[in-house]
Amino acid sequence: MSRYDDENDNATPAAPSPILPADTFDKMLARLSGLPNGGQTQPTVVQSIDFYGNVTSYMVQTVRGGDEPTVFVTQVNAAGSSRYILPGSVLKVIDRQRDAITTQIRRRHGKRLAEERGVNGFGGFTPEMRAKALATRKAKALKRRKAKAA
Repeated sequence: MSRYDDENDNATPAAPSPILPADTFDKMLARLSGLPNGGQTQPTVVQSIDFYGNVTSYMVQTVRGGDEPTVFVTQVNAAGSSRYILPGSVLKVIDRQRDAITTQIRRRHGKRLAEERGVNGFGGFTPEMRAKALATRKAKALKRRKAKAA
């Protein structure tokens, strides 16, 4: 017998199968895994222990089935488990924020080092050093423009 009753025109869906996955996490992981132009990593487990000794385990797996990767995260702790799907757009935001924080920390560290050098007697860059750096930047920019034009 088919999924719909053939005798009358009213389409009545059959009851959902208890064997087939009904969860979005399972369906998406199964759909993206094993595609001919895709790839996937082995699941990796990371454990995090907080100050009180509570352990939370994260199982992370990245699957690339199309244009961008998708990350599947399973979180397990004493209270139970949760599963999350992180699409490519979320991963891009995470990467962008990580880069922004790295830049912010480097800038702060550089300012601190320059201030320490000034206190220790190294007065920073001399006019000759600045002129040499400017000439180098201009030469590199010209070289990039020529390479781009060619």
